[in-house]
Amino acid sequence: MATSSEHGGGPAEPLWKLQQRQRLLLSIASRGSSEAAALIIPGIVVWLQRHETGAFQVPLLLWWLGMAFMACVFVGLRRQLRRDLGAAVPSAELPARLQRWERVMGRMALLNAGSWALAIPLTHGSGHEFRLFIYLVLCGVVASAATFLAPAAAVFKRFFGVLYGAMLLAVVWYFTNRGLYLLPLLMLYGATIARHAWGARQLMLQQWAQERDRQLLAERYLAAKEQAEQALEAKSRFLSAASHDLRQPLHALGLLVETARQRNADGELAGVLDDAQACAQSLGTMCNDLLDLSRLENGTWELRAQVMDLRILLGDATRLFAAEARQRGLVLRWRVARGMDSLVRADEALLRQMVFNLLHNALRYTQRGGVLLAARVHGGGWRIEVWDTGLGIAAEDRPHVFAPHFRARSGQAARRAAQPAADHLPGVSSQGLGLAVVAAAARRMGVEHGLLSTPGRGSCFWLQLPSSLNVQAALPQSEGSSEGPQAQAQARPPLLQGRCWVVDDDAQVARALAGLLRDWGLQVDVAATGREVADWLAAGQHPDFVLCDHHLAQGENGFALLQNVLAQAPQAAGALLSGEPSPALEQEAQELGYLLLRKPVDPLALLALLQRRLAVAGA
Repeated sequence: MATSSEHGGGPAEPLWKLQQRQRLLLSIASRGSSEAAALIIPGIVVWLQRHETGAFQVPLLLWWLGMAFMACVFVGLRRQLRRDLGAAVPSAELPARLQRWERVMGRMALLNAGSWALAIPLTHGSGHEFRLFIYLVLCGVVASAATFLAPAAAVFKRFFGVLYGAMLLAVVWYFTNRGLYLLPLLMLYGATIARHAWGARQLMLQQWAQERDRQLLAERYLAAKEQAEQALEAKSRFLSAASHDLRQPLHALGLLVETARQRNADGELAGVLDDAQACAQSLGTMCNDLLDLSRLENGTWELRAQVMDLRILLGDATRLFAAEARQRGLVLRWRVARGMDSLVRADEALLRQMVFNLLHNALRYTQRGGVLLAARVHGGGWRIEVWDTGLGIAAEDRPHVFAPHFRARSGQAARRAAQPAADHLPGVSSQGLGLAVVAAAARRMGVEHGLLSTPGRGSCFWLQLPSSLNVQAALPQSEGSSEGPQAQAQARPPLLQGRCWVVDDDAQVARALAGLLRDWGLQVDVAATGREVADWLAAGQHPDFVLCDHHLAQGENGFALLQNVLAQAPQAAGALLSGEPSPALEQEAQELGYLLLRKPVDPLALLALLQRRLAVAGA
């Protein structure tokens, strides 16, 4: 630290250096040892001198009074300094205040050192032992100053120069017979004190440098964190804005390809259409996983804990993927531990997505055999497991399986070696996001996840729910399975009966969906706005099923429209289609009992839904 003479007239100092000077002054002002020494030590000197001579010496009494007055002045100055620099000081005023107080402290150091040095001439006529005591006291004062004032180099130099210089110059005169012997010792003592003060100053500078480095590191970390959060937020905004535009053509593509598959009579074209449908499904899955992963990473997925039944979850998952399992020639089974309550309290939408992703991953990488979806009690809580008879995962690949965009090299090599034609299996390609969504969702819910695998024999992916999520209740026992390879998917599904209303402002999507529904045997009416639907209801028309898009033209709310239609046609059923359903929308639809389908809709899943809700011709 430097005084105003050292700082004045130079370039403007950075704020952090000014703050260091401010801390130095405040640290000096926070110590009251110098005032206490100025009150007590002169009093002891006066008392010892009276004890030696038998009477008070007026000069020493005046010196004591002067030291006491100086101590009082120091106390007042310290309080004023803390008021002036202790509070938040505007950056523009800080340099001027520091220079003013550094000048004041420098002058007070000169006055303090000169006052202590007065003890030498005032006690010159005393005995040898008393004079030696005075020098020892002054040496102690110098050492104390080296400890407390050394960081403030300019203040210490003034104090040390005056007091130690007076001691050094007067030693031969003060000690008439022994001064020449004491002079080398005093010089050595002064060198030691100067060395100690320099070391203390360097230690302080090192501490400041480390503190500054930590501060800069923290600032860089905060800046990088803020930049990363902004980038993540920008990515999320982009994905949210682009989701509707991405899902609409994918939705239409899947419906058109499925319509073409249903109408196709050319055996050579069937494989091409199957591959096209698999690509459309893969793109839709990738889009859903990408958006889910983004919501989980940026923390916008709000957990909504509720009581749910694992039996219902596993049964729904099996029914949803049954058609895909049949298409691949696989046996899909599900099982829940017998005699056990299967109620848990969890975010149903998130847990359902995790199970669907694990099941979809197992079907994707299993060429023969089957997949088992099971739930059992393990470690006091429920464990959901997905077993497959696929290729398995090598040990070196297992730590990376849940990372985004990772593909097991060993699994790919085994697949190519064992079954080259597997590359043409519908949906076998993947963008590596499904398991990443599972991992992110598990972290969000506080659920453990992992896998067991034997290359060439299969894998088991598991989710361990904590025991705190258990809910006790008595429920019936259930298990089931899908049809295996002995019951292959029919070339054309059985025709449905009934009238379906399609409400969508996207003409391409509406035409594709209507064409597919007509191929399934339904009578289809298409509307783009709520006004058209209101006209149908006013004319006495009523549907058997309603498929309504969430976001219609001119900001019309499709959910409200669907609720209005089903209220006026209580015999009908319906489902809401949404490109990116928010957690609030999912929660509201679930609480009110409405079906919510995410775009792009899987045609086989839609067919399964309609088969449960509508009559089948000839049944």
